[in-house]
Amino acid sequence: MDPACPFSLQDELVALLPPGRVLTDTGDRKLLAVDASKLDGDCLAVVRPKTESEVISTMKFAAARGISVVPRGAGTSPTGSALAHGSQIVLDLSAMNRIIDLAPRDMVAVVEPGVMCGDLQSAAEAVGMFYPPDPASAKTSTLGGNVATCAGGLRAVKYGVTRDYVLGLRVVLADGRAIEVGGRPLKSVVGYDLARLFVGSEGTLGVLTQITLKLIPKPARTLTLFATFRDFEGGLLGADAILGAGILPRALEYMDADVMKVASAVSGVSFDPEVRSALLIEVDGSEASCREDAGTISQALATAGAATVEQGDDTEARDRLWLARRSISTGVLQVYGAKRSEDLGVPRGRLAEAVAAIKSAAQSEGAICLAYGHAGDANLHYNFPFNPSVAGAKSAVDRAVQRATAIALQLGGTISGEHGIGLKRREAMRAQVGAYELDLMRKIKTVFDPQGILNPGKMLPE
Repeated sequence: MDPACPFSLQDELVALLPPGRVLTDTGDRKLLAVDASKLDGDCLAVVRPKTESEVISTMKFAAARGISVVPRGAGTSPTGSALAHGSQIVLDLSAMNRIIDLAPRDMVAVVEPGVMCGDLQSAAEAVGMFYPPDPASAKTSTLGGNVATCAGGLRAVKYGVTRDYVLGLRVVLADGRAIEVGGRPLKSVVGYDLARLFVGSEGTLGVLTQITLKLIPKPARTLTLFATFRDFEGGLLGADAILGAGILPRALEYMDADVMKVASAVSGVSFDPEVRSALLIEVDGSEASCREDAGTISQALATAGAATVEQGDDTEARDRLWLARRSISTGVLQVYGAKRSEDLGVPRGRLAEAVAAIKSAAQSEGAICLAYGHAGDANLHYNFPFNPSVAGAKSAVDRAVQRATAIALQLGGTISGEHGIGLKRREAMRAQVGAYELDLMRKIKTVFDPQGILNPGKMLPE
């Protein structure tokens, strides 16, 4: 591409696609070139296709001119995976938002990438089915983005993550060719599993245009419990006690005291100020099994030293508790002004050790660490808030994050359990993934995208 002629390229794009599909206004470009990473961005133009053929036309246009393309869902990525700069095209897939097929007998849903996760969950439940993946951003994140980052969420401990529900995909490659990988059967072992290769690839291998997802029958009953503890480690030991009692909840969420203050501030739910940690637990199944599980959990938590264990039979009270949990990430920003967020994972047996070490490291650097999230699979969200107007505050947080990442890796963990790599964590991959393995990943990228025009600079370190 000739960088001296951006406006002629914009005009060509506008002429190529139906009216209204290409946005070139400065405000639109700047708004849709950024994501939840809070990094600055811009782009040459935003394309909002409504059909696969329009995606194909856009990719052929970009490939012929060597222009990079950044696929985008709802922009909820905290890692910069949907961030664009001035010479790139943002391919905003939010207008491709149809639920094409919902088939309870086949136990599948076929959707376009712009469908919100929460909308599919509601549609599935209306016909007696259940789509288990449940990121905290379910109401604001698209299924295309969920697949691109292999989103996990609140129910992953029992039901797994997005990749466990992807059966098939339609994908437009960098040169504009459309391919179909996987399919509709619930089981298939024909050739390499190309569908799963695209899951978690963060838009670096192809553009998703259609997704076939597995559904399961909707559980007859759900039941929520809320337990509090007088020390920060109590909630983590309580999670161990529940699993040790032979119960696998569908959600097992930990919050420390600082997190509970944030949740209270943004949701209006009040918590005992003497509490140092808490667990939000949900079980599902039949009425009888939920009651039996709740009894076993209550006994296990009492043995683990829980100060209180409450059962949320009231729908309004239960919904308020879950609203408080889902509000934490945005709430930290509202309360503190700025933050760095990491979703480190460790082997389950090392979780309490990891939290203690990470909090201690943050304190020694003059930073705060808030810990909350998925205690069931040991993938907590560590938020390091700071006041950007205080000199040295961000540097202290940066040092604390480096030490936290090192601690997770020393304990045999991972730098990301569900948020992905994007731009922010790209260089940190070197600490977890070997040089030869990284080279294999780069070769895979080259096979699918020989020009390197799909979301360049994301995920794989240079």
